Parts: sequence; C-alpha cells; structure tokens
Amino acid sequence: MNKSTINLPENTIYEVLVTTTNNRKPHTKPFGMKIQDKQVVLNLFPNKTLNNIKNNKEFLIQFTLNPLIYTEASLNKLTSKDYQNNNILKEATVILRLKVNKMVEQKNKDKYGENIITTIFSTITDVKQETMQVPTINRATTKIIELLVDYTRYNYMDSNQKTSYINKIIESENIIRKTGNKYHNESLNLIKKELNIED
Repeated sequence: MNKSTINLPENTIYEVLVTTTNNRKPHTKPFGMKIQDKQVVLNLFPNKTLNNIKNNKEFLIQFTLNPLIYTEASLNKLTSKDYQNNNILKEATVILRLKVNKMVEQKNKDKYGENIITTIFSTITDVKQETMQVPTINRATTKIIELLVDYTRYNYMDSNQKTSYINKIIESENIIRKTGNKYHNESLNLIKKELNIED
C-alpha cells in the first residue's frame, strides 16, 4: 500500500474514527469522511474534535470493523487501555495520518436548529495497515452505526423526536441480536443503558 494513498471511491461517505490530541491525550470520535479530489473531507459541527484540529493541524483517521469501538467512542468510554503507541487504537486495521490543507466555515440549518459547520480538507501523509481483515457488510453493524449517528443529535431533539429515537432502538434490537455478535450486543446494551431504556 502506498504510504499516502488509499483505495476508496470518491464522494462516498464512510463512517470512521477520528483521533485528535489535546495535551498529547488522544480523543476519538466517529464521523463521516469522504474522498474528494484526492483530499479527505470532514464536515464537523462545533465540538472537541474540531477544537483539537484547529489547535493541531495533524490528526488520525482509523478504520475498524468492531462496532463496539464506535459505540465506546461515541459514549466517551474509550480509555488508555484501548490505545497502543502513537494514539493508535488496538482494534484499528488501517490508520491514516493527515495534515489539514484548509478549513471552510458556513451556516447550516436542519430540523435540530442552526449551527456553524466546518468543512476540513486534508491530505493523507501516511497509511499504515495494522492487520489484514476481510471487508464485510453486516446488518447489525449498519444498525448500530445508524443509532449512533442519531445519538449524537439526541440532546438537540424535542420530546417527540426523542420518543421516536427510543422506539427506533427498540425496533432495531431484534435484527441486532439476530445478525450480530457479542460486540454488537454489548454496543446495544451500552446505548440502552446510556438512555435508561429497560428490557
């Protein structure tokens, strides 16, 4: 694998783990990423990841097929035990090191309100493959990722939207339990616990 390229189709959004640093401590969160004109593009709302990138123009994007890592990252449950040297996640299969080229801010309005979104354009400076893993598509994983994307907006939801989201979790449970593994089950349990959803 070339140290500065990755074989992904352009203009497709991929769910990845973005690792930034604050006082050398790693901070990892899931976000959508796409390749556009050979650059990596992230769209970020105001958050800790964005602040870290503004302060340090280099960061990591990490890939894993383990849904539990996405869940723990979303719920702020990753610890130092989840990382190896250089802020690389132990479960990561491929790691991209990136350098920011430019950042563009614009207003964004959706059903949750109005906010500023920052588009970050970056260049891959290094690609490291930790392990060989067969790419797979799993229904339980897609359900978990979908629930986590909605979870990030939970605090902006009104009461009806929150009720709808909780119903979505309950409706997704059967597919997750049926098609997933222990990591999917633990991910679902963590989400339900976080929202005080009883069995």
